[in-house]
Amino acid sequence: MIDVHLERFDRLLLNKLQQSFPLVSEPFKQIGEEFNVGSEQVMERIAFLKERQILRQISAIFNTSALGYTSSLVAVSVPDESIETVAQAINAYPGVSHNYLRPANFNLWFTIAVPPGYDIEHVVRKLVKSAGDFPFLILPALKKYKLAMVLDMIDDGDPYDSPSSKAFKPPLVSSSGLFNLARDHIRIVRCVQEDLPLVEKPFKNCAERLNIDESTLLDILKSWLKAGIIRRFAALLNHREAGFMANGMVVWTCPDEQIDSAGTKLASFPEVSHCYHRPAYPQWPYNLYAMVHSKTFEKCENIAKNLSQAINLSDYKVLFSVHEFKKIRLKLFWDYHEGEEK
Repeated sequence: MIDVHLERFDRLLLNKLQQSFPLVSEPFKQIGEEFNVGSEQVMERIAFLKERQILRQISAIFNTSALGYTSSLVAVSVPDESIETVAQAINAYPGVSHNYLRPANFNLWFTIAVPPGYDIEHVVRKLVKSAGDFPFLILPALKKYKLAMVLDMIDDGDPYDSPSSKAFKPPLVSSSGLFNLARDHIRIVRCVQEDLPLVEKPFKNCAERLNIDESTLLDILKSWLKAGIIRRFAALLNHREAGFMANGMVVWTCPDEQIDSAGTKLASFPEVSHCYHRPAYPQWPYNLYAMVHSKTFEKCENIAKNLSQAINLSDYKVLFSVHEFKKIRLKLFWDYHEGEEK
């Protein structure tokens, strides 16, 4: 069950913040107006949710490929006695944002992004070799069908009678615009990827540090959002602290000619947060991936079963994340220094 100590307003607010955050001068005031409360109450509840570690941060969520980054999921086959040591070695690379133990013949799963100008296969090979040189698979997204990590915080049977209950439109999975790798734009990215401060005019705070007008910053952010360079400006939750204890990666073996129809179908389910077509290998024949989150492992397995029936595929596995070695927001341009031209 979702944390019983959360007020209903907290849960409605979390739903709202996960979907989108207003790109306006006084966003907390606008959110408060939607719920008929003041901005002070909105900020107070957000502060409480952060203290409880339910809400991780509110920030821009970027389309990394639009910024020139190359990313991939990587699976490594590691002996049980070496798993902790290998995970720590891999986590040392700043482009590794998530790293989980998922029991299977490939049991260590991490996501990695490398900056513009770097070859991801070279970086991964070097990283895995330094960690123990175990068998691994590079599993980039050949096609993205859905990327929208939004957890429904409304309890079963709770009436949907607030702004947060409006149908959520998943963000763009690809960008229609190209990011300008100019120094000023990189500085903006580095600022807005951080947690937004809890003040009446949080964007003014960032604009002053960047030495630009608040209105200019907001216009840039809106244009990036429209072009898909920013995927969402929203809140991110700690799913376990929010009551979603089961994190399952469902993988299917899907005929190539059915991939698009199956991926599109899976993306339509609200229980699916991410859905990708990834390459298959002789030792790992799965090529269709979907992430699902639920309050229990049993419910997660039932979701996977229903999804499989919906796409008429019976060859699948549910890989549960049984241990979390790393989970952070990827900090873009970590190798950039102020005053350095790119």
